[in-house]
Amino acid sequence: MTGERQSIQPPHFVISSEGEILGEDTPENQEMVRRVVACVNACDGITTEELESGIISDMRKVIAQTAPLLQERSQMTELLRREIRAEMNARKNKK
Repeated sequence: MTGERQSIQPPHFVISSEGEILGEDTPENQEMVRRVVACVNACDGITTEELESGIISDMRKVIAQTAPLLQERSQMTELLRREIRAEMNARKNKK
C-alpha cells in the first residue's frame, strides 16, 4: 500500500422527472437510475423528515420481528382449517 487514497468518481448524469438518464448512458448509470426510481416509488407518502430520521430502518426492524409471527399464524390457521374440514367430513360420513 502506498498510502494514496483512490478517488472514486461519482456517476455523471441527471435523472429526468420521467426517470430517463440525461448524461452518460452506461450500464452502471442505468442501474443507478433504476435504483433511484425504485427508492422514490417505494418511499411515496413518506416525508423527507421521516426518511432522515430513520423510518425505513425502523420499519425493517418491525417487519423482521413480525413477519415470522405472521407466517406462524398463517400456518396455524391453515392447520386449523384442515382439522375442521376433516371433522366435518367425518361427521358427514357418519350420517
